[in-house]
Formats: sequence, structure tokens, C-alpha cells
Amino acid sequence: MGRYIIRRLIISIPLLIAISFFVFTLLQFTPGDPVDAYLPPDALISPEQKEAIRSQMGLDRPFLVRYGYWAKEAVQGNLGFRLISKEPVTDAIASRVGATLLLMGTAMSIGILLGIFFGVVAAVKQYSILDGMLTILAFLGLSMPVYLAGLLGLYFFSLKFDWFPSGGYSTPGQPFSITDRLHHLILPASIIAVNYIASIMRYTRAAMLDVLGQDYVRTARAKGLKESLVIGRHALRNALIPIVTIVGTYLQFLLGGAVFIESIFGWPGLGRLFLEGVGQRDYPLIMGLTLILAVLILIANLITDVVYAFVDPRIRYD
Repeated sequence: MGRYIIRRLIISIPLLIAISFFVFTLLQFTPGDPVDAYLPPDALISPEQKEAIRSQMGLDRPFLVRYGYWAKEAVQGNLGFRLISKEPVTDAIASRVGATLLLMGTAMSIGILLGIFFGVVAAVKQYSILDGMLTILAFLGLSMPVYLAGLLGLYFFSLKFDWFPSGGYSTPGQPFSITDRLHHLILPASIIAVNYIASIMRYTRAAMLDVLGQDYVRTARAKGLKESLVIGRHALRNALIPIVTIVGTYLQFLLGGAVFIESIFGWPGLGRLFLEGVGQRDYPLIMGLTLILAVLILIANLITDVVYAFVDPRIRYD
């Protein structure tokens, strides 16, 4: 297992280089001039002054030279400075990553627990009214865009019923408390988890139906075991094997949903910071965020493979 993890980490290096180079290339074709975003809107400068600023920012250098310089500094942990605020990119990311990890971890936990639970219920109650209702809800969750779910959730649960705050990380003017943080966290995390719940539920249902028809499940029932033990100990454990893969591969979709939800609810995370960087044409910030998010996704996929081996003892990584 140790050699497999080391090999995966080594393979991730060229993949990170390819991702960063691809994003760096795309940024060169984005409309607008980053110098214009750097200058105040009412600034009157001559073309010579503008070129001097461009040279000072290093934008007059060839494309490959700029990428090579950025990659060299990134390897040393230096992701540069934001163009407008001059804040180090690493500090900007460090101040927001905790909020995003909290939001994503909560959304993933909600998605896994409810998705597996509803999937098991739908499989056990196959072709019942409850199974039909859960299937309809799953299709609605899969087909509804996350930004639409966010707007609907904001309207009904925050504005109309006033059950949750309409945005923010905590209540202004109040000291920190776990209850207040959870009050602000539950709604945006649940909205992000909607699609996740639907996906895991459908995969769990299909896996459970396949397992429930196996001989060892029928044998367990013939021995007189309680149905709860048959479902939990014999059926669900084996049905979890394909579900583990789905849990890891859907992380990137959770991160994509966080970009919209953090903006809708004013959540101070990486998604909202990314949109700020795009709006300001803050290339160093965009590159730094892309690198960090790519690392998080690769680590999540590696953890998924490791957990997969623990869930299924037949799998061995050499």
C-alpha cells in the first residue's frame, strides 16, 4: 500500500503541471487587460505609463517564460501576490480554505448519510409507493442545477419561512458559538448535498438490489437472522464497494457547486474568492486557487482508492 501511495503521488506531479499549464494558457485568451483591472477606473495614464506598469508586472515577457517563473515560485510555496490588494495569494487562500472545507465536509457528510439511507430504503421497499417517491425526488435532485436549488432554498427557507439566515458565516456582532455557526451552515451545505444525495441514493439502490439477490443473503435469512442484521451486516457492507468510488469522484462537482452557493449565501470560502479573482482578472489568485483545488481533488481520489481497498479485502495495490 505504501509503494502504491508513493507511486500515485509521483504520477500526480506531471498531472498538476498539465493542469496548471492548461489554465495558464486559457488565461492568456481571456478578454480584457489585467493592467486595466489593476488601475483605478478614473485613472488617466499615457500609453507609455501603461507599458511601464505592464513591464513591472511581468506581462511583457514571453508566455513560456512567465509560466516557468510562476511554476518555479509555486514549487517553493510562493504563489505570488494579488494584483489589486497586494495580499499574498497563500494568505488569501489560507484565510478562506477553512470555511470551504467546513462547507464541503458538511455537504459530503449529509450526502453520504442520507444518500445511503434513502438508497437502502428504496431497495428494501422496491416497487412500493415509497420507492417511487424517492426515485422521483432523486431525479429532481439530479436534474436541478445547484444555483437554482440555492435560489429556491434562499427564498423559501430564509426569506419566506425565516428558518435559516440568508447568508454569511456568523451573526454580526455576536461572539462565536457552535450553534450560530451550524445555523448558518446547514442550509448552504444541504443545498450543495442535494445532487450528491440523489446520486448516491441511485447507486446505493442499484447496488443493494444486486446484493439482495445473492446466495449468501438468502442463506443469512434462512438461518433466521433478523432482517436488520441481514441488511446491515451482509448486504450493505458488500453494496458499499461501488459506492466508495462514487463518493470520491463527485468531489469536483461539490467544489463546483460551492462556487455558486458561496456567492449566493455570502459564504467566505474559496469559491467566492475564485469568482472575485475572475471578476478582477487577478491571474495570480486564479492560478493559485486552481493549483490548490487540483491538489485537493487528487488527494481525495487517492483517499478513495485507499478506502476502497479497506472496504473490499480482495483488492490489493502493489
